Amino acid sequence: MTDGASSAAGPAERLLGALNEGEGLVDEFIYHLPWNDYTAFPDPFPRTVFTTTEVTERIFRYPDPAQQGELFPWDIHGRLLMPAHEAIPGVAVVMIHGGAANECEFLFTPDGPEEFLALTQVDPHDARVAQHVGSLGIPALAVSLPGHYSASPWPPIATRRPEFVPGEAPSDAELENRLAVYTFRMCLEAIKALIEKTLPGYGLLIWGHSTGGEYFYLMEQYGLQNRLIGGLGFGTGMPAGVVEEWESEYLPGHGEGGKGNPPAVVGVARRSPKGYEQSGYTGPNQPWGSAENWFRLEEHRRPMFKPFLQSIEHHKNNLQDAVKKTTGLPDEELFITFGADLHRLEGKKMLYFIGERDKSHWMEAGDVGVHARREVFALRTFSEYAEKVRLVVIPRLTHYGHIEAHNERLANLMVTGMKHCFPR
Repeated sequence: MTDGASSAAGPAERLLGALNEGEGLVDEFIYHLPWNDYTAFPDPFPRTVFTTTEVTERIFRYPDPAQQGELFPWDIHGRLLMPAHEAIPGVAVVMIHGGAANECEFLFTPDGPEEFLALTQVDPHDARVAQHVGSLGIPALAVSLPGHYSASPWPPIATRRPEFVPGEAPSDAELENRLAVYTFRMCLEAIKALIEKTLPGYGLLIWGHSTGGEYFYLMEQYGLQNRLIGGLGFGTGMPAGVVEEWESEYLPGHGEGGKGNPPAVVGVARRSPKGYEQSGYTGPNQPWGSAENWFRLEEHRRPMFKPFLQSIEHHKNNLQDAVKKTTGLPDEELFITFGADLHRLEGKKMLYFIGERDKSHWMEAGDVGVHARREVFALRTFSEYAEKVRLVVIPRLTHYGHIEAHNERLANLMVTGMKHCFPR
């Protein structure tokens, strides 16, 4: 039952019946949202105008071999969308991108204008999910990890380099030295500093897409001052330790050497249209068509690279000795995603959305049974700690459903969940 509506109630009523009362759930916490309900899902609040502010913060971490006694500076960039009227006062959403992306992933559609739209006056179809969240009265902070944002169009994919300080391309030596210590711990501290500077006092829902999903589970553990309300996201990740358990149980041998691990610790993996097709990132709900056209539309603003060390720490820790030797960093700086304290989920609710065509998070291992799907395995693990978990499966969407057609409806789903399912 994926395309039709099942009762006289409307899409929002059906969803809330599932989320709050358990109506229509399967396998304890899964709700299959009909496609017609998705494409017609209503705004949960009146639209309002919002202002957009570029925000930055700088942290210092890890010794710079070229500057004795000095630490590397790392700049983090983001855009804060602040509504004129807050629909849920004191509550905000932080959006953290996955690999090879940046804040633009949440702000602009590949086939739409690269501008911020007055969504009280124009069709919301041309904007992207963060703009919709802001226009529904929820402050939204879209973050670019250090090195992933450039104020200028990026050079060709084959030659572009991370801008750890925006506007400055590092030398060969600096690039190698920085990539050797491009850790989740460094990124976590940068995100934390930007949040605390930009959204002081706000209660937060943190949505990390894909690789970016790991930060939610670590923020409290590493001292974030803001209150974390709960878990919210689409195509989100989970702690590397949970992924390791899932791979060990349902994909034996799949993770040997580390899933997706590059042959070296230092370097960047550069994305390609063919790679996106092989990863199942393309689908029928993408109005721009081919992966080649997607890249053509996005590559001027999207970095299209991912540091090797980020992939290594995200997937498998059997390279820890090699990483320690290369980086020279102590244990507490490395592989922190394997040490996420899930007890911090106690008392929290978790609402995740997933696309039915998400190859790695939903489809993989599905032939074994629904319990073997990665997202289901993760939510079941979280259910041992969290107050409540819910997983909403949306037809036709891929891992990148948040940029595909009807992404304004995804924003409506998320804000509806914030309005009715999470404590204030």
